[in-house]
Amino acid sequence: MIPGPNYVYKCPNCGNLLTKGSLNSGNTFGGKLFSDGKRIAPMLPEFPDLTKCKKCNTIFWLSKLKEIGTYEWEDEENPEWQIADNAEFLNVDDYIVAIKTGIAENEEEKLIIRRNIWWAYNDRVRNNHTMFNDKEDELNWEINTKALMSLLDQTDMNQIIMIAELNRNLGNFEKCISTIKSIDDEELNWLQEKFLTECERKNKHVIELN
Repeated sequence: MIPGPNYVYKCPNCGNLLTKGSLNSGNTFGGKLFSDGKRIAPMLPEFPDLTKCKKCNTIFWLSKLKEIGTYEWEDEENPEWQIADNAEFLNVDDYIVAIKTGIAENEEEKLIIRRNIWWAYNDRVRNNHTMFNDKEDELNWEINTKALMSLLDQTDMNQIIMIAELNRNLGNFEKCISTIKSIDDEELNWLQEKFLTECERKNKHVIELN
């Protein structure tokens, strides 16, 4: 893994500085792929686009801002940049606020946020934590799961897999089975078997695939 430059931005509300890293190169060695499509690879870290200012709590897309500059780790110019806040991924509650406040301006952005909510809940399982904090939290998960499914393209193979997984998460095992079996690709037979096995086990939770 070879780090790239750090990009510096200003919060569009209060002007607080924050930085976002980048990669010049990376690889998936030692990575884990999960049934919700998320890959976690230590040599290929991801950086957030939707983030929150730590000073004023404003949520915004970094890709919609123009960076005010870049720096390498060894650079000594603009020392205030090097102590700026790091842009971080949102948590479940922040993503839900983002949806409710209309930050998503189109269907693609809605899909990105709702997928990230799904992943954030599943991260709790990946980290061996309880998935839901309370009944309201579980209801928010269910609302998001169904809303995410409605945004997916049933002609796109990757999104068909997501639909199957979301149905499994909801406990709709027969629907998951019929959806995953609808994919006619011998290279994905191994994935179909994984899904079918988990449906037979009545397992609703995200699983590691590799």
